[in-house]
Amino acid sequence: MIVDVTCRTDRFNLTAVGPDFINDGCYGEDFSRWLVSALSEAGVPADVICMEDFGWASQAEYQGASYLVCIAGNAEGDPRRPDYGEWHVMLERQRTFMQKLLGKNKTSATDPIVDKVLQVLRGAGFEDVTIEP
Repeated sequence: MIVDVTCRTDRFNLTAVGPDFINDGCYGEDFSRWLVSALSEAGVPADVICMEDFGWASQAEYQGASYLVCIAGNAEGDPRRPDYGEWHVMLERQRTFMQKLLGKNKTSATDPIVDKVLQVLRGAGFEDVTIEP
């Protein structure tokens, strides 16, 4: 299971397509770098991994578990605030093949890293920070 934390902000690029983008929707490098720094300062070691076709992927370690942390964003389309939009911080616990096969050790909204991400986003003043079902 992937836990999807959403928020809204205009702090990051959602309009300028970079020359290295895999496709036109690969926004999130600046958000990923910010989140990695903010999580690291909050005691969660993290690193940016790479661009994906939907956005950016990072990794984090917290309380003995490794997580894939993916970032993707969509602009709201307001010409007065072109970079304002909804961002998704998708969290997935890394599991062994056997854990996946047996349905064990799934990511859930109660994982401690979820609370850390919520704290970091809310503490930075992001709007509408919620966990999507």
